[in-house]
Amino acid sequence: MSQKHYYQMLRNEYLRSQVWNWWARLQGQSKAEEVMPSLRGVRAELRRCHTPDDVLLTEGFRLLWMAVSREEGDPNADMIAWATVAAVLAEVRANSELAFAAALGSEKEKTGKPYVSELRFSQLQKSTDSASFLRRARRSVALLGRTANVLSLADSILHWHKEKQGHYPEKPNHRLAVRWATEYFTAMSAYQR
Repeated sequence: MSQKHYYQMLRNEYLRSQVWNWWARLQGQSKAEEVMPSLRGVRAELRRCHTPDDVLLTEGFRLLWMAVSREEGDPNADMIAWATVAAVLAEVRANSELAFAAALGSEKEKTGKPYVSELRFSQLQKSTDSASFLRRARRSVALLGRTANVLSLADSILHWHKEKQGHYPEKPNHRLAVRWATEYFTAMSAYQR
């Protein structure tokens, strides 16, 4: 069953396709590899970066930034947010149908426990800076077995950065914390009674 995903930051189909194509090339899965070579070599470089600032100096980030900044149209678009997207997506090996937060709350191998504990989930949401958010997001992806919904994850990262800059949606149910909590606890309710 395919879920309908609602994007807060990646509303534009062009941006979603650019993120998807970049990630597919990173995994060596792109159909366009005859035209553009795979990015497998740069995946390791992105994975070695410890902070978003480190990511800014990589070829993998440059290629993603060149693709998305054309559509962003804003020369002051948040490079740190996109650097975090690049670094976290470099950790994802397989795409999932579940929204990112729903996957975090889904049951881990019939144990009756979520892949990511409520404490880790809360810490991820409440990260105080980009570096701690990057570290916790990577850890969450690792706990998911390196399988996550690529576009939902990228959208969530961009949304987190936007809210950390003080730009909150007017409707409370469009805020990241509300959306994540709804997805996470809805997933948990499917197996915890």
